[in-house]
Amino acid sequence: MSTNQKFTGKTFGFGMVAMKKFPELIPLVGFISAAVIGCGAYMAYALITKPDVRINKSSELPPWERVAPTERRKFFVINEKYQENEELSKLRKEIGSFKC
Repeated sequence: MSTNQKFTGKTFGFGMVAMKKFPELIPLVGFISAAVIGCGAYMAYALITKPDVRINKSSELPPWERVAPTERRKFFVINEKYQENEELSKLRKEIGSFKC
């Protein structure tokens, strides 16, 4: 701020007054709000349904070991049938599941 400008004491708030004064902000606020709500909704969905996300580390088995080989866990699947792999099932019987 230069020396010849005076501070009036008024600050620019971001609220309904700003929306009425600058109506071009309304689409921007709408898109950003939709993006934030969408991100929050997807994070909640991932926490609840995805086996990759582990919240409770004190349980016996991690979530990714509780998924059956024939169970669908993808977000979007087109004409895909899950079948158990015979070699993989033999290896699981020989080795067992991974436990620390």
